[in-house]
Amino acid sequence: MGKSAEKLIRSQRWFRENAFWNWTDGFFFGNGNLGSVAYAPSHLEWMINKVDVFDPTVPDSKYLTHGKVMKTLRSMQRKNSHFMGKTEAVKGGSDRKTMSAAVLRLRFWQAVGWAAQTVPKVSQNLSLFDGELEEFVDGHNLHPVLTMFAPRGSNFFCLRIRDNGSKLPHIFELLRPADETLPFPEWKTWKDAVGFCQVLPGGKGAYAVVFHTAGINCEIPMFPIESGRTFSTVKQIGDADFFLAVRTTFDSGDPLEAAFREARQGARTGFDALREEHRRWWHDFWNKSWIDFGKSHSVQRYWAFGLYTAASSFGKAPMPGLNGLFYGNSGVTAPGLSTQGYTHDQNAQIPAMPLFASNHCELLPVLADTYWNVREELKRHTRALFGCDGIYLPLCMNQLGMEYPVAGYRYTLCGSAYTGMLLARWWNFSRDREALKNRIHPLLREFVNFYMALMHKSADGMYHLDWSIPPEIFTMTRDDMATLALLKPCLETVIQGAEILNSDQEFLPRWCDLLTHYPPLARHPESGGWHGGPDIPPDHFFFGGHLLYPFFPAESEISPETAKNTLQYIEKNALERSFTDSAGQWHFDYGWSAFLNSVARMRLGSVKNSWRELERFLCLFGKENGLFSHNVNLILPSETTERNIRNSGIPCPVRANEEGTPMKSRIPESHCASPNPDAKRLAPPVFEGAAAFVFLAIEAVFQTYGGVIRLFPCVPKSFTGGFHRLMAPGAFEISARMKDGKVTEVRIHSLAGGTFTLLDPFSRRKKYLTRTLPKGKTLILKRTMSRASGNKKCDKDCRKENGRKATYG
Repeated sequence: MGKSAEKLIRSQRWFRENAFWNWTDGFFFGNGNLGSVAYAPSHLEWMINKVDVFDPTVPDSKYLTHGKVMKTLRSMQRKNSHFMGKTEAVKGGSDRKTMSAAVLRLRFWQAVGWAAQTVPKVSQNLSLFDGELEEFVDGHNLHPVLTMFAPRGSNFFCLRIRDNGSKLPHIFELLRPADETLPFPEWKTWKDAVGFCQVLPGGKGAYAVVFHTAGINCEIPMFPIESGRTFSTVKQIGDADFFLAVRTTFDSGDPLEAAFREARQGARTGFDALREEHRRWWHDFWNKSWIDFGKSHSVQRYWAFGLYTAASSFGKAPMPGLNGLFYGNSGVTAPGLSTQGYTHDQNAQIPAMPLFASNHCELLPVLADTYWNVREELKRHTRALFGCDGIYLPLCMNQLGMEYPVAGYRYTLCGSAYTGMLLARWWNFSRDREALKNRIHPLLREFVNFYMALMHKSADGMYHLDWSIPPEIFTMTRDDMATLALLKPCLETVIQGAEILNSDQEFLPRWCDLLTHYPPLARHPESGGWHGGPDIPPDHFFFGGHLLYPFFPAESEISPETAKNTLQYIEKNALERSFTDSAGQWHFDYGWSAFLNSVARMRLGSVKNSWRELERFLCLFGKENGLFSHNVNLILPSETTERNIRNSGIPCPVRANEEGTPMKSRIPESHCASPNPDAKRLAPPVFEGAAAFVFLAIEAVFQTYGGVIRLFPCVPKSFTGGFHRLMAPGAFEISARMKDGKVTEVRIHSLAGGTFTLLDPFSRRKKYLTRTLPKGKTLILKRTMSRASGNKKCDKDCRKENGRKATYG
């Protein structure tokens, strides 16, 4: 149907005439285990990151048990979690910053200083279809071309230099990134390699980096010319291939020796053989599914880059944290970014959301393994704090499953439910029984059993959840709406899984009883929309996205009317907004909040131009390197943004804080605009941003919420384009084409057998097709054109399933 994947993806040109000078806007490539950001300050430079290179330390804190927290709350009139700051807060804060494994630099001149060669021009071309980055150096008698990629399933990346006649030397500098909190690394030199081993903070493990050269045309083998405590400089002349490997004590007893062996094996296998296998993996990835957005070139480019980012980031557990694999070191005072781990009220979950409909569930084992691999630590911590079985995912935790002590903030308890909801969605879309047995169900069992211990049947016959705090506020409530909304699909799926696998008979009766007597989700007494919880005062402040959880992402309560009421309430009262934008407009400050609201608006059709939600999100958060920032970055004159604030005002009523007193500022100043033309480029990217955009792009052409498949629901009126093998719940692969705003063909293929419901793609009336399709069968729907009174007319009788007509119900 339509374009080939290769033609479509290769046409997404990611070419930079002049490479950016800082890692914050460099081009990213990786294999989901090791990632690199390439940029060019004057020399060429790579920031090297790896999923298991991180600060493993956690500050000591005396956590209050759940029993003590509940006992304290009973004596409080204003029930908030501020009291926990007095007992659990740690000196210096709990934050742990990202750690980059290494920096690699390359210059083509030996002198540095007044006699240095004029800095050459560096251009970059990133091929998404091949998963490769090329860099072109252009100077007087200096025209090398560099090709680089990170082979799937490896701990290294490959770099090839072809000099094109230049005889200038290649001066490489391998650096341990600047960080005064670390001891100096141990260096070692081999015949064709140099490397170091670095002890991690707290002495809890180590990692090693080895840089190895190989090449038939090397005129001078690589040899060291200078070294220091945190760097080593080597020189080499002539065409060559290089292999940089990173290993850690998390998977090796001797990471330095392991890194050397892996880099040497890469050299022996050879650049060309590795490249062929690497390209095959990427070509298979892109051929599995794709979307053609027609003339919407920006949406097409960033959708493709977003999927490329997901595939380059999900490769090995633990999955990347907030900043993905594209973070960096900015010197001694800023060795990394805050924060390296996971925040479980949306930041850790959004990156996986587009994988379901994109038909890339093969990447999801990384998500599940991240938690399953550390289940013993999680279960130990759960029992220590809550005195129960199951797994509590802390709001903030590191890759080892250890909680960061964030005081009262930690009593946002929706983390296990949010992650469990993703696992439930995995089963709902894929119907993968192996994944259900080995990954989905075991984790869901632990998550659900944790909440079972916190839910008690009351006199009204319903279960009720203990006191906790909704996301982003510190006022306690029973029956936190966010947790309950996200937990319900977990409960439904764990019951279904137990019945399919014939397991968990000891838990099943109580799970079923909880589902039968599930508490209602809180509603706001004035707006009629969803509310943080029954004990949250109606005038309490709130941020802009969490109130929508029942509608999206949980989809546990598909009530368009309630969702509309909630959206209207957010648009008039949310704290997390800014009016610095163009006159008469406002925007959410943070990408996650804008994302949740945009999905709701697109599904409800509550805006005149739903397509604009895509363009708006891209304008506010998109960066030139294909990634997305966490906060808005507007490039506007300061006099314009200051005037906009004055003229637009802040139409938001005064909200109450956790103590019940009016807040001093109705909407905090956001500082999201600057006349600096590099402001967007200098903003660090986050993992969730690209995923959010991919999800929004999919929603524009393909929606499945509420059990109904909707084709092209948010595209412009004259849209021409299509998609191939997107996934609907029940493991149905859907392909469709549209021309000039009219659907011309739909193909539905069943991978597991089952029943689907499709909103009539050929009619504006709300008619539905419900069919049961056996496993392996395909249903084809076509719009045929016939002549009637000299005019073309749609003939919708040509809808056939294996030779039989399909009728609408």
